[in-house]
Amino acid sequence: MTEADACSQSPSLLGRIAHCLMSGNSANRLEIARTWGRLCRYRSLALLRLPSRIRRNADLERIQRLGKETAAALQCDPACAAKYAHYDFWIPFNVDRIGALALHRSPPLRILDIGCGPGYFLAAALACGHDCYGIDAPATVMTDVEARVYSEMLAALSCDSRVSSLLIERFVPMALPLRDLDLIAAFWICFNRHDQPDEWGAAEWQFFVKDALSHLRESGILHLELNSNLARYGALEWYNEETLQFFRSVGTVHRNVVRVIKGTPQGWRELPKPA
Repeated sequence: MTEADACSQSPSLLGRIAHCLMSGNSANRLEIARTWGRLCRYRSLALLRLPSRIRRNADLERIQRLGKETAAALQCDPACAAKYAHYDFWIPFNVDRIGALALHRSPPLRILDIGCGPGYFLAAALACGHDCYGIDAPATVMTDVEARVYSEMLAALSCDSRVSSLLIERFVPMALPLRDLDLIAAFWICFNRHDQPDEWGAAEWQFFVKDALSHLRESGILHLELNSNLARYGALEWYNEETLQFFRSVGTVHRNVVRVIKGTPQGWRELPKPA
């Protein structure tokens, strides 16, 4: 079977979609099935097989136990970190991120995930053969649910040894444990004081981008995915006009996705436009 036939001829993928649609214990079963379906656009058997490779190093019993023990917290607040114990939802979601960054077809890279949370993206990147590390805020500034869920999920996904605590602050250089990175990624960004009265503006982002680029190799990529803030930004949703113009001056902007390349793009770094 060729890569091009992966979508139409993969019983594994069709089985996963059918399982999601028929599952009676998944409140998000339709969205999970849609995510599996979206993976078809990459036309890659390697990507469709990635969840099985992630599973080899995952302690599923521990994750299931965590989900049961944090169910009450999730019921009280569906947006809290307890949602990350839903393994079947977040695995295809992060495999889709791998596909969007073309990491399933790139040579081995050195990657840093800022705000790595429960570690799903780390686990997916490691399963692709990349040398991947994460940073997140210290447990002392997290809620009790965040601290427990992130700690247990990182251990259950065999990523805990690759994560360091680091609080990102405005106009303070990141004391990263790594340099010469090929990719720095940050998804659903909150370190910019998202949704707070002092949310970052253009000046803070200029400082951060310059600092992040200093940790990248030539032709490395900084990939940022911003959180929505309609109340603050209105039609622009993710930034004000000044911040948008700054992002456009240093990279590309597609809705909430900002990509900045250090120097000249090469090979896998010539990424497709975000969907």
